[in-house]
Amino acid sequence: MHKYFLSILFLSISFLSFSQENYNYKSLVVSQADLKGTRYEKDTTANAFYIYEKGFSRIENGGNYNLLTDYSGKIKILNKEGFEKSTIEVLLYRNKSKKEIFRNLIAFTHNLENGKIVKTKLEEDKVYREKYNERYTLVKFTFPNVKPGSVITYSYQTESPFIFNFNGWDFQDDIPKMYSECIADLPGNYVYNIRLVGPLKLDAEDSSIKKECIELSNTATADCSHNQYIMKNIPAFKKEKYMTAKKNYFSRIEYELKEYKGFDGVNKKYTETWKNVDKELRTEKTIGIQLKKVNATKNVLPETIKAMPIGLEKARAIYKHITDNYTWNDKYRIFRDVEIKEILKSKVGNVAEMNILLHNVYKEQGFSVKPVLLSTRSNGYATKIHPVLTDFNYLIIQLTIDQETHLLDATEKTLAFGQIPFRCLNQYARLLDFKKGSSWIDIKPKGRSSHYYRERLTLTNESKLKGEAKYTYNGYHANSKRRAFDKVPKEKYLDKILNDDENLMVSEASLQNEDDLEKPFIEEVNFTKSIEQIEDIIYLKPFTKSFFKENPFKLNDRTYPVDFGYKDSYSYMVQIEIPDNYQFLDIPKNQNYVLQGKSGKLSLNFKLLGNKLQINHIISFLSSYYPVDYYGSLKEFFNLIVDMENNTVITIKKTS
Repeated sequence: MHKYFLSILFLSISFLSFSQENYNYKSLVVSQADLKGTRYEKDTTANAFYIYEKGFSRIENGGNYNLLTDYSGKIKILNKEGFEKSTIEVLLYRNKSKKEIFRNLIAFTHNLENGKIVKTKLEEDKVYREKYNERYTLVKFTFPNVKPGSVITYSYQTESPFIFNFNGWDFQDDIPKMYSECIADLPGNYVYNIRLVGPLKLDAEDSSIKKECIELSNTATADCSHNQYIMKNIPAFKKEKYMTAKKNYFSRIEYELKEYKGFDGVNKKYTETWKNVDKELRTEKTIGIQLKKVNATKNVLPETIKAMPIGLEKARAIYKHITDNYTWNDKYRIFRDVEIKEILKSKVGNVAEMNILLHNVYKEQGFSVKPVLLSTRSNGYATKIHPVLTDFNYLIIQLTIDQETHLLDATEKTLAFGQIPFRCLNQYARLLDFKKGSSWIDIKPKGRSSHYYRERLTLTNESKLKGEAKYTYNGYHANSKRRAFDKVPKEKYLDKILNDDENLMVSEASLQNEDDLEKPFIEEVNFTKSIEQIEDIIYLKPFTKSFFKENPFKLNDRTYPVDFGYKDSYSYMVQIEIPDNYQFLDIPKNQNYVLQGKSGKLSLNFKLLGNKLQINHIISFLSSYYPVDYYGSLKEFFNLIVDMENNTVITIKKTS
């Protein structure tokens, strides 16, 4: 009997192992193992994953010679949380005269019923098309009869007349993939820059020549470069705090047309040099034309500012006048719909109009000023290898006074002089100098942003805790506070302080420097706090606030850097005073830590002076950017911070 039981157990374990680890990742065909599997061993947190995925792109041989892409995918739905992956979306590009086409969709849901594979077809009338924005149409469909354990398969073809934009391939997604294959047949007369983006490596790569893959006439043919790229066991790309655009990091293949070699012997280069691009920006592009309209701004400033001598004080006055009197319309356009006369008339404009106005006013007043092109954090890094103007989506200016440079942006009324929006803190930008040539510059905020908390807590003979606090915010923290303050009346902002913390009874609240952008933003409050007391022992958590309530870093493995945007520091000083008939019974030990590479510091120190206990808690980040190999250290660093701020307890005993 025991032998029989062991045999059954062995068979069960073997079958479970087979069903979980032997998914058919070689084709779109759904196997019994695909349906019987209940988890993905390499990521047991996954709710769904791709078993198989393949794409094949090539130029149509005949017809309109458009770009054709065949796509096929097979997804395993593991549980109800994975149901969202049964909705597929495909974006199709269009312009005024041409558009991409979606066709030949074949889609099935596969389930295992009574040991047999049952297929449910997605009907054509369940495929929806809708306008996504001015440039894209969205094709959307949801698979029917999806259950935990289902496997969905789908294939389709897209046709694009935009052959200069050869389709790239995303190996990585927000769910894992067992197998992903990309095949591209590139015509020999189209020369592309091909690059693999992201930290993951290819498992297989192959290139060969496919002879006479395209016939252009009875006499003209073209060979193709046949390229195959394969990745296996691809982890999900999981977003986390303090990252820039996803496209900076997730693994993919990108194609950019470098040169077209015509059969008539005429060649056209598409990859430009910065020298050529500078000339184009200066003479042809909208921003270059508008940058020349300096005289249009001669009546913008009042005479009091015009009369000031050139220097930092006048520069600050000009910046304040523009930000006070002109308003950003939240649009990012920099290469189209830019007209300086329009913003002068309406006093409302997009990013380029706001900052070209600021540039031209400085220029008209005799300052040394240049425009700067950049890509925002959410837009991704601009390519440095060669000019790609479409990588840029933002424009600021660089002002130079006495050999010191100041980066400026007029779009936000709460920004101090010399401070650019957080969205612009994306490592580097392109300084446009139309005389000496453009160049890359680093985007590094000046100074350090900081929280500076001071609290004085007094324990009364009635066992109540009274507090006085001053919270000081500098740099980007001050800007964040002012943005919140700017959105509501002052009374409502103060009311939020009075009622925001359920653990405190705030009786008074006041502000300092809320409108003075050159000074720190300060909140002051008076409050009382309840305490926990068991018999004659008081258990007191010394911090009424916490800089970090939880660790922002939760991934087991993060494959991209941590980018805070700016150097940051936090300081929290607390003084606790107790009556003479009380004594501090248990004071925690001092703690001091250093982040990997001495790139950060953390401390919590206690000092007893009679009936007063001074507590000093400091967090300091000496860098704004931490590479991937710092992640484990940062994660542990934040574990220590959260523990200090939320679990530190001081015991106080009543002696009489």
